[in-house]
Amino acid sequence: MRHPDIPEWVSPETCVKCKGARNLCGLGYCPILQKARDSFPKIEVKGKEMYGSSPPSIFVGRYGYPKVYAGPVLPPFVSKEVEVLGLSSQLYGMGIQDIIGKRSTLYRTSSVYDVRHPKEKGGVLEATQLLAMAEKPVDLEVKLVKEVKERPSLDFFHAPLGPRTDAEKARVTENPVVPRKVDYLVEDTDVKATEALTELHRSGIEIDRMQNLLSAGLLGTSARRKMVPTRWSITAVDDTVGKRLMKDVRYFQEIGEYELYENDYLGNHFLILLIPGEWGFEMMELWTKGAFWSSGDAVLTDWEPFEGRKTYADNITGGYYAARLAVLEHLYRRRRSAKVLIYREIGPEYWAPLGVWVVRETAREAMRKKVMRFSDLDSSIKAMSERVRNPYWHQKSHTIHELRVQRRITDYLSPP
Repeated sequence: MRHPDIPEWVSPETCVKCKGARNLCGLGYCPILQKARDSFPKIEVKGKEMYGSSPPSIFVGRYGYPKVYAGPVLPPFVSKEVEVLGLSSQLYGMGIQDIIGKRSTLYRTSSVYDVRHPKEKGGVLEATQLLAMAEKPVDLEVKLVKEVKERPSLDFFHAPLGPRTDAEKARVTENPVVPRKVDYLVEDTDVKATEALTELHRSGIEIDRMQNLLSAGLLGTSARRKMVPTRWSITAVDDTVGKRLMKDVRYFQEIGEYELYENDYLGNHFLILLIPGEWGFEMMELWTKGAFWSSGDAVLTDWEPFEGRKTYADNITGGYYAARLAVLEHLYRRRRSAKVLIYREIGPEYWAPLGVWVVRETAREAMRKKVMRFSDLDSSIKAMSERVRNPYWHQKSHTIHELRVQRRITDYLSPP
């Protein structure tokens, strides 16, 4: 059902493209997102001191950029079990209510910093950077400016979080466990951020940890280091690591048959088709009526050729890069190349935004499942169409159109 505050001229496609982040409706806020936030009770923390264990996790805001709120993320209790709340791979498999309930205990304690030249304020900056480097949960004390009584934060890009509150002071009360590779790259101010992220990924550092390091301004050459809003760092890491893998995947041996992978999580139904041929990537999304952002069916698509994209995937946005990374990791492990078509169908079961990690982890899990193999494109499309709500989905696919046109041209040019 259409939200009463959304103008009639705003189509379902507009809301799905915007996802509460780009003000495409011109209202200055997102009524859909606000309604979801208002449905949750306010969370209270009495007193102006907080002592807890960070997963570890940090948050850097984007409003007011380049002067933004940044600081540690922690619950008001001590427990080493909070580690699962900071890793998207550990969140995968939980239900929506469970994820929101547990992540809502993570408070964003922060001070205002200029991302280009952050200056220390009561130890908050130091605590933020130590947490970004840490591998395991870290205990810390935070002195707040006032008591907390706010609702959880929901956003399309990052996982749900508890309220934000101003921090006056912060102190890490134990020595954090820092991986040797992380320590080395933070200390090396001659290594570019793109190279550092590549090394971290090769070393098995979790994507979430890499996002923390980039957000905290701890990667890159000394002259170019700066804090990066969490929303931007999420896509930056997915895109950067994906591009590096792509450089190799492009020139691996092509797969010999059509491969179809499938997975479903929280109303997100993924079908991933690997097609024999040179590297190329397309992602399609169908937001069905009743899904979180959509008052009616809305189909979006973004794609890139062998050479890659030169512009941001502004239809599917962050989910595009998260899904692309998952498939590239799979192909890189196999030392194979393929043309990739991902079809994601989002149903009413997905009733709250949880972050682009849902896309990355659901796609990763799909690539681990048993593959279905086909000898030709038509049988692959038929199998996919039998598994989705919209049997005509392929009519809007750039990849399928391109393959059919190429086939017709080849038939025309072939000798009699």
